[in-house]
Amino acid sequence: MSLVGMTSNANPSRILPLATLGLGSLAAAVLAVAGPDLTSGSGMDGMPMTHYMGLLAVRQPWNLLLFMALPVVLAEILAITELVMLLARRGDRPVAGWVPRLSHWAGLLAGPVWVFIGLHLVANAVVPLSTSGGWRGPADVIAVLSYLAGGLPMLMISLLEAGLLGRDQDGRRRLHVAMVATFLVVAHVAMIFGMLDPAVMGYSPKAPTSMSHDMGSMPGMNHDMGDMTGMDHSTMMPSAAPAK
Repeated sequence: MSLVGMTSNANPSRILPLATLGLGSLAAAVLAVAGPDLTSGSGMDGMPMTHYMGLLAVRQPWNLLLFMALPVVLAEILAITELVMLLARRGDRPVAGWVPRLSHWAGLLAGPVWVFIGLHLVANAVVPLSTSGGWRGPADVIAVLSYLAGGLPMLMISLLEAGLLGRDQDGRRRLHVAMVATFLVVAHVAMIFGMLDPAVMGYSPKAPTSMSHDMGSMPGMNHDMGDMTGMDHSTMMPSAAPAK
């Protein structure tokens, strides 16, 4: 495996994939760093769940589509098209032209998608949680870091599709299959630990240190004190004047 040098007489058929990968990754990086924080706003912060599940639960359905559906769909396209092409090669049958094209563009898109996801979550979740001690036990750490680790094989697939990795076609094909398999493994590890109750692996929520709770957030306790302005208080307190 080696980096393919960029030369002045590069194959024109590689210019579009390289431009797509470069511009897409640059745009994804800018959006990840400069865009709004998509990890905030959870209404379930007090519940015993991993931050992986919390991320998917907020901003429905957009977070679920961005952080789960899109990466999984791209990985499934890569896996299924790889199987189709493998079976066709073994059976010495031609493959429909749209199959390798679909695999090629899904592979190119996967890199920029994970550039955005990785940078955004590191900046808005991993760093703040690590500096503030906000992790919810080992299950929480394993889930989030396994999820982010899935970006590495996807980035390598994008480099393969852009022609920047691999000595020959056969070597690139084997590495492509290995990276798809690696992504599926770490993605399922993230799902398993992400759906686990953090308490199973020893996490214990910190007990409140003060009794100064927000009473307005408790059902039945959010009374409007303004309704009491017309109350006759003279009937509520015994008269201080001596009885005659």
